[in-house]
Amino acid sequence: MSSLANFLNSKDLNNFAVPVKEIADFSPAEIRQGIAELVSKGMLSSAMTVSDAALNLYPESEDILAISALLAETQSNWPLAEQLLEQLIATQGSTTSARAWQHLIRVQRCHSDPTKALQSAQRALSAHPNDIDLSRELNELLNLTANRPHLAEL
Repeated sequence: MSSLANFLNSKDLNNFAVPVKEIADFSPAEIRQGIAELVSKGMLSSAMTVSDAALNLYPESEDILAISALLAETQSNWPLAEQLLEQLIATQGSTTSARAWQHLIRVQRCHSDPTKALQSAQRALSAHPNDIDLSRELNELLNLTANRPHLAEL
């Protein structure tokens, strides 16, 4: 168990808001691990509270952006997940993984925005031209927009 998880276990998380100063001694990697442990215990509300505080403390941390985006996805909070994934991709730049792009595309699809998803798939495939999953995503989106011509207007 991470040291952050030990710290959080000592708190009454049902009535505890995690102020930034409470987690400032923990690295983004430790916070990411602590959030993952909270999720594994089914403590999603507490994980969200820690995530919010961590985003205030480390707004450009890849660890925090990634775990917070995943957490938003589990909550079906598509606008927040999209925002965080876009921040993650902007932060990572040319080192963005194909998986991060795939998460963004899926979030945009879940958010009922196939046009944005298509644009993201095109950008992702230009960064990862040999990725089979991204190629599949792009083909599905092209088929979707071909069947609905009003969506193809990029």
